[in-house]
Amino acid sequence: MKPLYIAFVWNQHQPFYQDTVKKEYIMPWVRLHATKDYYQMAAILRHYPKIRQTFNLTPSLVAQLEDYLKGADDYYLRVMKPVAQLTREEKRFLLQHYFDIHWERVIALWPRYQELLDKQGRCKEPTSVESALAQYTDQDYLDLQVWFNLAWIDPEVREEDPDLKALQSKGKHFDEEDKQLVLQKQWEIIRQVVPIHRELADSGQIELITTPYYHPIMPLLIDTRSAQRATPGLHLPQTYSYPEDAAEQTMRAINQFRHNFATYPHGVWPPEQAVSPETLAMFSDHGFSWTVTDEDILARSLHIEFYRDGFGHVLNADELYRPYRVKMGAKEIAMIFRDHHLSDRIGFVYHQMNINHAVDDLVHRFHKIREAVSTCEGPHLVTLALDGENAWEWYPNDKNEFLHKLYSQLSQQTLLQTVTVADFLREHPPQRQLNEIFSGSWVDHSLTRWIGSENKNHLWQMLLRARQMLEQVRGTIDPQQLMRAKENLLIAEGSDYTWWVDSMPYYMAAPFEALFRKHLVNVYRECGQAIPPSLTEAVIHPQHGEACWIEDPLAGPAAMVQTKT
Repeated sequence: MKPLYIAFVWNQHQPFYQDTVKKEYIMPWVRLHATKDYYQMAAILRHYPKIRQTFNLTPSLVAQLEDYLKGADDYYLRVMKPVAQLTREEKRFLLQHYFDIHWERVIALWPRYQELLDKQGRCKEPTSVESALAQYTDQDYLDLQVWFNLAWIDPEVREEDPDLKALQSKGKHFDEEDKQLVLQKQWEIIRQVVPIHRELADSGQIELITTPYYHPIMPLLIDTRSAQRATPGLHLPQTYSYPEDAAEQTMRAINQFRHNFATYPHGVWPPEQAVSPETLAMFSDHGFSWTVTDEDILARSLHIEFYRDGFGHVLNADELYRPYRVKMGAKEIAMIFRDHHLSDRIGFVYHQMNINHAVDDLVHRFHKIREAVSTCEGPHLVTLALDGENAWEWYPNDKNEFLHKLYSQLSQQTLLQTVTVADFLREHPPQRQLNEIFSGSWVDHSLTRWIGSENKNHLWQMLLRARQMLEQVRGTIDPQQLMRAKENLLIAEGSDYTWWVDSMPYYMAAPFEALFRKHLVNVYRECGQAIPPSLTEAVIHPQHGEACWIEDPLAGPAAMVQTKT
């Protein structure tokens, strides 16, 4: 009986949150997910030496981690000052944002944190917290400061650290020294994120890959018209086509990877698993041997459908669970295709189940796949590829109970073997070839999450004008100015700005849209050019009943006050 091979590919990514003029981070998620997820997701593997996995640490994430270690802060840190020094606006910020973690799975575990939430009025951002301002004492604010930052540290890390465990037991009546201790522990964890990955990669237990630097949608960066391949007739803005920027984003990612890990990455994660023939050709040109995308892209490249029975098991499993060699003229690259259904079960389903049942379900599904392909020429590879941080807050005890049970079971299996992708491809090169690849992403096998709506197109138009201006001033300004301007342009090419606009509630999207415009303002400023008036005006506006920002959402805690329209 031949084994089934399993590749877990974890994508660890955060958008670039920095206002590059102020050198401030508007959001804290790099710092907080580092303390809760990025370290622990790798460190947990020390307990399971048989488990092999692949991790993508995006360059924009790594760059921000390094910046924090050099002294950067974020708006959420700005309100960690001594309580006696807090302004009314900063207290309001605390009440609005320091419950930004799962209320039932996390806050409800800790009586004092739950008490503080109840006293706040259980107001979801950005509901008014004015009544809570009158009720909160200085001790309440201090306890809230500690609990928010403490709860964002991985629970297993807290249990294993005597100081953090003692703070949990103390539970309330924290003092300023307690608060500083939590922040000190956060920095200690952040400091270990890159080293733990380097350690496990050096031992061969994990493979590390990279992604283009600021996480752009590569097919659109190369040519926005590629969006019409999956969505004919899609209304597009004026064409944005800068393959040289796509190449620069890719080369910079490789250089950062070589600096941090002293080796060349074999694999590349296309941002949002968005691929096109031109994207794959570029990856091949830059020396990558493999990449990954979604099963829907494979289905459309093969001109088939993947059929599932009522339990979600793939009926034509032999086509999905294997690597392919993709030819683009004289170029080629190996590709693996994730099982969308299984990846989503980890991301969205298993946290709703008893954890033992969830693990048993996943292992059972692996065996069903193994049985389905047992008479087919192999070997076969099941790929689960998904975010390595966003799902765990919804799980009881975060990721730990689920992953410990899963890795323990898989370690005991003889017919299920976890592998790094590069090791598998080295031993089992693709036996099948694709002569075409469909242009699309993991989201509905299209690119419409990032282009095609009125406001998304508006962002692309502003980006294009700034990019054209850069070409016009090239050779007329100081090279250092041009370099700084180009840096802001490359940041603005990132996928996360257009992801939020027209796809998420206004109050969540507004900071990203404002930050996008801020990056483009910096492009003009560095070039000594007049700033177009359109860059000073918000592109998106609240719909009826949505909360609106009174001031610039990038202005900091004092301005993060919202009102109803």
